Amino acid sequence: MKPLKITAYMQTGKIATTDLYLPLDSILAEAWMRKYHPERMAGSQSSIKPEDFIIPELPLERRGEGDDWYWACSFACGEPRQEEIVHWHKRFDQALGEQYVDFEGRRGKVDTHSGAYKGYRMPLVTYLISKLEWYAMGDADGVGELLRDVTHIGKKRSQGYGRVARWDVEDYPEDLSHLRALPDPDGGEMGIRPPYWLAWQWRRARIPDDPRLACNAVLGVN
Repeated sequence: MKPLKITAYMQTGKIATTDLYLPLDSILAEAWMRKYHPERMAGSQSSIKPEDFIIPELPLERRGEGDDWYWACSFACGEPRQEEIVHWHKRFDQALGEQYVDFEGRRGKVDTHSGAYKGYRMPLVTYLISKLEWYAMGDADGVGELLRDVTHIGKKRSQGYGRVARWDVEDYPEDLSHLRALPDPDGGEMGIRPPYWLAWQWRRARIPDDPRLACNAVLGVN
């Protein structure tokens, strides 16, 4: 394991994310799961239990004590140039509905105000950023192999947001993997390892006030 710098050069620069944390270990963990346990990627994972959880074997150093362990890799670093709120919509297709809905000879109604066919207009926060950088203590070949299968980062990837033009993984003279959420008894409740949204994995932690972190650039940390 050695200090690394990982760079994602973005194709359009439009990334959909609410906080710009974009942890490298989360990106690698998803790639690892898709490669070695694709059957676990189908459907919702929100109700996964600790006894059914699979810890990915990432090419990164593990740090921390006991159950407060974490991967030695940073959150995303970079300079977002612009924030924009766009909207995505879901509407019932009336033409297709008339063609395919079968009420079996009875009168019926498709409810577009609630239920499965409810219409939506949802806000989506996006940032314009040309490249993102991460720092890690890990194996360059292993990290590069997993990233070869990562074409997008952030939310709404199926709509084209977060498209990566290319990845670079290189040796770096300094270990900056500490630019991330770190266990701290005086910190707030947050995720310290992937999946970060999994509440039973949350710990007391803090994020360094370092302006290199993209999330801090949004907050105006100097």
